[in-house]
Amino acid sequence: VELSPSMTVHLDGHTITRYKDRGRWMEEAVRVFGNESGQRRFWEKALGVSDTVWKVSGRNRHFPPKSVKDWLRLAFTNNPFDAPVLRYAFKSVADVMNECGVDTPLFRRFVDQQLLITAQSVATTDTPFLFGAAGLTYTNYSNYYVPGGLLNMVNAIRSYIEDQGGQVQTRSRVVKVEESMGGYSVITDKGIVFRARVVVGNIPVWNAAKIMNGRMQPWFNRMSARYDEAWGAFTMGVVTTDAYADDLPIHHQLHAGHGGSLPVTGAGSVFVSMSMRGDHARAPEGHRVLNISCHTGADKWFTMGDGYEKIREEAENEILGLLRDKLPGFAASEVLMSFSGTPVTWQNWVYRHKGRVGGLPQSMDRSLLDWTPARTPFPGLYLCGDTVYPGQGIPGVTLGGINVYYMIKQNHELKTD
Repeated sequence: VELSPSMTVHLDGHTITRYKDRGRWMEEAVRVFGNESGQRRFWEKALGVSDTVWKVSGRNRHFPPKSVKDWLRLAFTNNPFDAPVLRYAFKSVADVMNECGVDTPLFRRFVDQQLLITAQSVATTDTPFLFGAAGLTYTNYSNYYVPGGLLNMVNAIRSYIEDQGGQVQTRSRVVKVEESMGGYSVITDKGIVFRARVVVGNIPVWNAAKIMNGRMQPWFNRMSARYDEAWGAFTMGVVTTDAYADDLPIHHQLHAGHGGSLPVTGAGSVFVSMSMRGDHARAPEGHRVLNISCHTGADKWFTMGDGYEKIREEAENEILGLLRDKLPGFAASEVLMSFSGTPVTWQNWVYRHKGRVGGLPQSMDRSLLDWTPARTPFPGLYLCGDTVYPGQGIPGVTLGGINVYYMIKQNHELKTD
């Protein structure tokens, strides 16, 4: 189900609707932030860069380039008229805001928190506009709601694999990968060994470093050490009665008060995704499910000792308090159930190293070419997922998987349709 609008942002008493229609969104930005000429210039520039980034990303299957052949592919695949967009790899979002005359405190808070949930970046000053533009304008493209939740997407993929004669082995954690007889042996925690000429890993690069053996291990250790900064998340699931308005959008970003942050999690904003009314696979009639998340430093949750449960409860309460203050209809609804997860939860249940989620933060300190590559130096071993180019979010991870498919099809004699 396509969402319209994609999101509503609640910032310092302002309700900002992220319309998909570009003209309507610019009118909304002018209404809230003023400076019509500056806002229009900024968003026209952001949308133009974003359109080019998505177009170019879709046709460059071997990026970042790791060989002479890859560089030649870049030269022959791309339109030279798209090259000027590369200058925005060296300009921050803050630089472009200043050029357009829109760098006010209110607009910067808005942009900072939008970049945090899309590019995982800390601030406008540390986000290349090349990537920041795509993150800031994702609401101007099609966004969808999956009835029954994202689990239905997983089930659809599983069914497709099985329909094609493949198998999906759940509850089987891979604990070792080693080179063997011209291919690879993949060993699970149950002692089962799978052998294949081609292996694709989609776990975070930090986790991959722990299971690779032999000559692969030093390379993965270097990749893991190079990208050793990432966010954790504090997440909540909340079930409430349904006292929400009929026209209330289902996605919301709630800012902490006036540029501040929540004391326990340290988050400047909270993202809320509500189940759609009538989606009875997720909630019965008269009830709604809210999935809530915010960024938090991952490491601190592992050093709380005996105070962990108390601090987690405090974090829950501060988020529920923010929802009562900022989310229309929440205070009038009854909370029937709530539970939470911290980076410790993400490590214990999903096995993500230190509970890190969301991929690698964008940064001005990292080169456009400085990404974990999909093709490793080891023939037949490929990577995808949110710590591999192009990274975060369903679109980025999906594009990374598509790139790997074409690499495998080109480099190996496999039966593919």
